[in-house]
Amino acid sequence: MTNYPKQMYQQLVEQTEKGERLESENKELHRKNRLLSVELAHVCQQKETLAQTMEARIAAAVDQAVSKAIEPLRATIQKQAAEIDRLKSIINKDSSNSSKPPSSDGFQKRPNSREASARKAGGQPGHKGHRLSIPSNLKELVESGQAKHEISSRNIMAGPYVSDWEIDWVCMPIFREHRRAPGKPPMVRYGRNLQAHCVYLQNLGMMSLERIAQYICESTGGLIQLTEGAIDTFTQTAAASIDLEVYTNDLLNGRVLHTDETPVRTTQRLDDGSSVLETSTHTTFNAYIRVYANASTTLLTANAHKNDEGIRRDGILERYCGILSHDHDAKLYKYADKHATCCEHLCRELNGMEELCKVDWAGVVRRFFLDMNKRKKADIAAGLAACAPPDLERCEQIYDELVRQGEMLLTGKNVKELGYDELRKMVARLKTHKDSYLRFIRDYTAPFTNNQAERDLRHVKIRQKVSGCYRSWRGLLDYCKIRSLTGTAKKRGQFALPVIFACFPG
Repeated sequence: MTNYPKQMYQQLVEQTEKGERLESENKELHRKNRLLSVELAHVCQQKETLAQTMEARIAAAVDQAVSKAIEPLRATIQKQAAEIDRLKSIINKDSSNSSKPPSSDGFQKRPNSREASARKAGGQPGHKGHRLSIPSNLKELVESGQAKHEISSRNIMAGPYVSDWEIDWVCMPIFREHRRAPGKPPMVRYGRNLQAHCVYLQNLGMMSLERIAQYICESTGGLIQLTEGAIDTFTQTAAASIDLEVYTNDLLNGRVLHTDETPVRTTQRLDDGSSVLETSTHTTFNAYIRVYANASTTLLTANAHKNDEGIRRDGILERYCGILSHDHDAKLYKYADKHATCCEHLCRELNGMEELCKVDWAGVVRRFFLDMNKRKKADIAAGLAACAPPDLERCEQIYDELVRQGEMLLTGKNVKELGYDELRKMVARLKTHKDSYLRFIRDYTAPFTNNQAERDLRHVKIRQKVSGCYRSWRGLLDYCKIRSLTGTAKKRGQFALPVIFACFPG
C-alpha cells in the first residue's frame, strides 16, 4: 500500500524546487533582458549618431565638391559684375556728375544738380515784376524821332476820357536822298540801320543769311531785296571796325579773370604757327573758341588747337597777374599769379564718384565744399569782406583731414576695384592744388565757380546747333569779334543794336 502523504509531500518538494529554479531562471532572463535593452539603446544611439555624422560628412563632401566646381563660375561672375559696374559708371556720366560739358548730354533729360532750398517756387519777395507800360518820357521820344504817337478816338465827345494803349512795331523802308554838288557819279548804298539789323540777326538772332534776306524782303513788301553776299559784307565791315585791344586792357587790369574754351566745327582752319589756310572737302576741322571774361568785359578768340600756342597768340594770360579762374585745365596753372579752380566742376565729379563708383568719401568732400560756399554767401550778405580767421583755420584743417582720409582709403582698396583710380586721382588733385581750391574762401573776391566763362560761351554751342559749322575761318573770327562787342555791351548795361550801329561809318 503506497504511502500517499509521502508521495504528495515529495511532489510538493519537487514542485517547489522547480518553481524556485524557474524563478531563478526568470530573474536571470530579466537581468539579461535589461542588459540587452541597455545595449540596444546604446546601439540605436550609435546608429543615430553615425547616421547624422554620415549625413554631415556627405553634405560637407557635396558642398566641397560643388564649391570647388562653381568656384571658377563665382570668380567669373564677380569679375563680370565688377566690369558691369565699371561700364555703368562710364555710360551714366553726364554734365551733372562729371566734367563733361552739357552739350554732350544729347537729347536725354539732364538731371537737376541744384540743391533744394526752403524757398517757395516763383518770384521771391523784392522781385521786380514786369508788365506792359507806356514810357514816362513818351513826348521826348516822339520829338527825337525814336517813337511815334498815334491817337484813335472812337465815339467820345469833348470831355473826360480814358486811354487804352496799344504797343506796335512797323518795319518800313526809308529811301534817304543825299544831295551834293556834281562830280562823282551817283551811287546807291545800304544804310547803317539796315546793316546793323542784319548783323544782329546773323550773330545774335542765329539766323542764316538766306533767312535774313527773306525776312527783310517780306517785312518791306519786297522793296528791299538783299543778297547773301551783301549781308556777309555787313558783318565783315562791322568786325573790321572793332578794336579788341581795349577789351584786352580791361581784362588785364581786372582782379579776376575767367577763361574757358569749347570746340567748334569749321571747313577752314589757319593752323598754329602757319599762314596757310587749310580747307576741307568732305569733312570738317575742329577749332577752339576761348573766352576771357570778367564782370564787365567779354573777349572771344579762335585758334586751330587747344594748346599753349593759341594762348600765347591771344597774348592775354602771359601778361595777366591776378586771379585766374578756370576748370582745372592743367596747361593754365603756369599762367597768372593765383588760381581759383572751379569748385562747381569739382562737386560734379565728386557727385559722380559717390553715385557711380560708390565712394562715400566723395560725398563728404562735396558737402564740405558746398557748406563753405554757403558760409561765404552768408558773410557777403552780412557785409563781411573776408572769412573770420578762426573759421578759415578750421576749414583748412577739415580740408587736410579729408585728404588724409582719402589717402587711408587708398591703402585699403584693391587697385582693380571700382573707384580706386578715380579716388587716387581726386586725392592727388586736392593735395596738389589745395591753394587753388580754397582760394574762394581765403579771398572773397575769388569766385567759387567758373560759371561766368561758361555763360559767355553758351551762345557758341547754340550757334553750332543751328548752323552746323562755320563755312570760313574769317567768318569764325568775325563772329568772335562781334560777340565780344555785344557781350561786353550787355555787361555794361548797353543795348547790342546801337553798339553794332556805331560800327558802321556814316
